[in-house]
Amino acid sequence: MFSHEVHIMSKKKKTPTNGENKSLIQVIIKTHNDTKGGHPHIIVDNVDNKHVSVGLSTKPKKGKNSPNYKLEKSPLNDGKQSFMRRQGTVAPKSEYSGKRNGSLTPKDYAQAKIYGEKAKQKYLDRKKGKKKVTTCQTCNAISPIS
Repeated sequence: MFSHEVHIMSKKKKTPTNGENKSLIQVIIKTHNDTKGGHPHIIVDNVDNKHVSVGLSTKPKKGKNSPNYKLEKSPLNDGKQSFMRRQGTVAPKSEYSGKRNGSLTPKDYAQAKIYGEKAKQKYLDRKKGKKKVTTCQTCNAISPIS
């Protein structure tokens, strides 16, 4: 009689090498109608009767070379390289239109939530009157009033 060793092999989970098949997070994308016509925004939260959102772009920089956050994949699934604005927006729901569905990678979604949370906190601080601030009408920069 021969003695046989039994080897139990576990199956390895295949990890995608090119980023495909990652679990994507579904998001709502609406057009934020601003003075320049409107741009797509990812809705990350709601506060009062307002949306908290982050803007999308196809350009790596905004304004005077302010860098945008490079997304791993286009949330609109259009194959274009997309970028996310690093400053969130809190605006009335009535300024948004055209609801669409999109998707983000978990890493990009986490970053969108960070930008959205910063904008929401600024809004709440301003509402409570903790800080008296002013918003520049040309660049939307927020600065304290001296």
